Amino acid sequence: MDTVPKRRVVTLPYRTVTAALERNIRLPVVNPAFYQVVAIVASLACLYTESLWLKFSLIALILLTDWLDGATVRQHGQPGRPGYIMDVVIDRASEVIIFTGEAGRALGNLFFLLSLANIGLAYYSIKTGKHTSLPLRCAWLFVLGAQALAL
Repeated sequence: MDTVPKRRVVTLPYRTVTAALERNIRLPVVNPAFYQVVAIVASLACLYTESLWLKFSLIALILLTDWLDGATVRQHGQPGRPGYIMDVVIDRASEVIIFTGEAGRALGNLFFLLSLANIGLAYYSIKTGKHTSLPLRCAWLFVLGAQALAL
């Protein structure tokens, strides 16, 4: 089976917007792993900063690179199961790194446990061909934004 799992219907609004962007933006021909390396480096940087705004910016960068790696693959006709699996592994590793740094705080502990649950969902996605994951980094972006604005 060399197919990439289908996305759930719940992602339709997000996919509609990103598909429109992908049609109107010409992306460079680069190895999608470039974006994945940037995401991991930014995830590691989250471990070493206390600034809410910097963490917010890093998470936004991580989400952007996650979209760019997939968009690059789709735009340049490179989709395949090995690339999908690598993307899922990088996404889950990014979450674990980010939320390891947040452990020790009530909300951070919850997100860390959810990131571990996402690893199980990644395994389910790969085995069943039904892409399922919790949008933890996106939710964390909103948490950080709310915390930063409350200061």
